[in-house]
Amino acid sequence: MSESQRKPRVEIFVDGTNFRIAQLNAGIADVDLPALARQLARGYVLVKMRYYTAPLPRNQSDTYARQQRFFERLRKARAVELVLGRNEPRRENIRCPQCGEVTTHRHHVEKETDVNLAIDMAVGAHTDRYDVAILVAGDTDYVHAVEAVQATGRKVIWCHFPAQAHTDRLRQVSDEQILLDEKFLRTCR
Repeated sequence: MSESQRKPRVEIFVDGTNFRIAQLNAGIADVDLPALARQLARGYVLVKMRYYTAPLPRNQSDTYARQQRFFERLRKARAVELVLGRNEPRRENIRCPQCGEVTTHRHHVEKETDVNLAIDMAVGAHTDRYDVAILVAGDTDYVHAVEAVQATGRKVIWCHFPAQAHTDRLRQVSDEQILLDEKFLRTCR
């Protein structure tokens, strides 16, 4: 098969936390990620789906255990690569406006996910790993990564849930869009 006749290669980049929150907000229980990868890659040669997230703190035992089982399923899927960032503990002092009492709120902030995804997307384009990038995210932090990929002559397709359609900058810079609505996701279960 000549170079002009081969199917374009595609890599799929998923902001996992963003995807999971949008999925739950849309009322969609489960999505089979390898099936989603196959569905998104129709008409292309799938190189890899890369799923970016961070492990939850161990002190969230039930949620942590569920997440670890999910990670194991992803690690077994040949079409999916799990890329982990980290969760950084934070403390914030909050003063009650009525009584003035100060309480400490402890939480975790996900770190490295966005930058890992953006760098992998740009490096993959510059090292000729793929012809088309599919970005599954709703965060405008990725606009410059999309532009860097497009500067190499590659196409970027933005996939999003209906509630994320308001993300104007991603809509403006992407070459195409795929709406992850209930009808589309039914094919990925």
